[in-house]
Amino acid sequence: MYKLYYSPGACSMAIHVALNECNQPVTLEKIDMMAGQNRTPEYLKLNPRGQVPVLVDGDTVLREGAAILIHVLEKHNSPLFPKSGMARTDAMEWLMFANATLHPAYARIFFLKRNGVTEGPLVEAAAANINKLWEEVEQRLSSRPYICGEQMTVADILLTVIANWSGHVPKPITLGPNTKRLLKNVSSRPAYQKALAAEEVEYKVAA
Repeated sequence: MYKLYYSPGACSMAIHVALNECNQPVTLEKIDMMAGQNRTPEYLKLNPRGQVPVLVDGDTVLREGAAILIHVLEKHNSPLFPKSGMARTDAMEWLMFANATLHPAYARIFFLKRNGVTEGPLVEAAAANINKLWEEVEQRLSSRPYICGEQMTVADILLTVIANWSGHVPKPITLGPNTKRLLKNVSSRPAYQKALAAEEVEYKVAA
């Protein structure tokens, strides 16, 4: 059985959802970041970066979210990560967009907020960048139901997880109607609802 170290609603939720989509049982280990549980000697031995997610799969310990998602979905032959061709290329690109572009954009503004900076040019610029990235998603979704086309992929799951962070940003984040449609479709899936319930997280952005 897998063991997933997670923080409620964090990027680790995408892995939780992916495991549910693959009908895989998982032992959940909640890490309270505010209480410093990610900085205990025991956890730092598991992940020296003090971050979530961490997935333990037998003797293998994985610590990078996108790599974990690919590992799980390929291991269980899931269509959420296509096997070849442009379908795979698109899924890889948009997974990396969510993981390496959109996620850090939110991380920058959360860093400012944690340090007491909620107004001013740095916050304005960080929020404007997040909105610009969501505009790109909105435009792409104008011609397709999911970010890579007609079928949902892992990229849609991670985008849906990240979108729910928008309420914690000190400036308005605008999500267009196409994006909200995607978020509603993904977050309403049984696998996603199961993860929300287990992590006691409310999904707030799919109006």
